[in-house]
Amino acid sequence: MKIAHLSDLHFGAIEPEAPAALREALLQAAPELVVVSGDLSQTGTSAELREARAFLDSIPIPQLIVPGNHDMPRGWRLWDRFRRPWHHYRKIVSEDLEPVITRPDLLVIGTNSARSAGWNADWSQGRISHWQLDRIRQACVSTPPSALRVLVIHHPPAGPDTGTHRALLGRRQHFFEAISHAGIDLVLSGHFHTSYAIPVSLPGADPRNCVLSVTSTATSHRRKGEPNGFHLIEGGASTLKITRWQVGPTGLQPAHAWHFQATAPRRHWSAASADETGAAAPSLSTPPPSRESILPFSQTKLHKGTTLMPPASVRFSSSSSTGGFSFVEG
Repeated sequence: MKIAHLSDLHFGAIEPEAPAALREALLQAAPELVVVSGDLSQTGTSAELREARAFLDSIPIPQLIVPGNHDMPRGWRLWDRFRRPWHHYRKIVSEDLEPVITRPDLLVIGTNSARSAGWNADWSQGRISHWQLDRIRQACVSTPPSALRVLVIHHPPAGPDTGTHRALLGRRQHFFEAISHAGIDLVLSGHFHTSYAIPVSLPGADPRNCVLSVTSTATSHRRKGEPNGFHLIEGGASTLKITRWQVGPTGLQPAHAWHFQATAPRRHWSAASADETGAAAPSLSTPPPSRESILPFSQTKLHKGTTLMPPASVRFSSSSSTGGFSFVEG
């Protein structure tokens, strides 16, 4: 199993060359699935969401996408934010805000943690409802014990080991209880524009750990002290390797890897090691892998909201003044 985890693309505030470089790196990494954990746009406009959709459509790999707090109207468009916060997103990106993918060895559950408003001044904060927690539990009821169980949510439920001044996911205690009961192995988040992968303690009668992977912004100039990048996740229900790919002297390349292992049957995850990969980036001049080699989802059930796009010959153009992006089929 190989999953590419992207987050916080922020079309409308991108590095002009970043989308093309990211696409090439993804084709070289050849994941079976691309997960995008929110913030496709900067201010939730239809123009920004169309740019993000065009970019994602140019990647011929199955995708699961959830929205983030930047993907609804912001600023002076308060009426739209309250009356129809997801109108543009549903029309352009996906009708389904919480898509799910199932196959015999993998379950991926998308969950929307972005909210139109809150009881605090910072409306970028996320939370989760009790209905959503029940949905997570129910989604895992019929999942085989041997399948890796992944939850995708924009707002992280835990910070890095170094700490954070940012607000974490609301209703965290209830969230941890629900995912512990559901047997979730891996949580994928973004929002902080920083990269880390850690075991997270979960409560319950038989306490255990899951793994949290938080990745930096994939394409935006709104970085928080580290380069643009994404995570590549390899493994299954017993071992996981999470590799941080980031921009380096020769483009996007592997930079650091975390290793985790699980103790059966409790699904208790612990850190095995972390290492600097030291690996050279795959040559971006080599031909991309064939469609068959990067789409081995013959036994996959693609729920609504998941996209499978045909390969396309594309060229990229961007505006340095607006951060705009588009692609043209060859």
